[in-house]
Amino acid sequence: MSGLDADGLRSSTQLGLSVGADWLVRCHICPDKPPVLTVHVGQTRLSVSPAGGAVTADQVEFAYALLGAVNDYLVECERFRFAAQDAAELPRDLAA
Repeated sequence: MSGLDADGLRSSTQLGLSVGADWLVRCHICPDKPPVLTVHVGQTRLSVSPAGGAVTADQVEFAYALLGAVNDYLVECERFRFAAQDAAELPRDLAA
């Protein structure tokens, strides 16, 4: 039996993290090994590292894409938080 179904679909995984107050994000750096990014959310651990232990152009491109997505996430989190704070500060007669 093949790893592909008759329709050609491959297996996949989707991981969702709902972040509360119990989180930790680190980049582990060693002089003679590629970096490892770790995300700990509650009891969930996620590590990101170069496949095959080598840093290639694809790995650098992925890191830039990850950085861009994280920046977008940060900007949206700040916008959402400040909008909620502004709404909470409105006088009751204006909030309706």
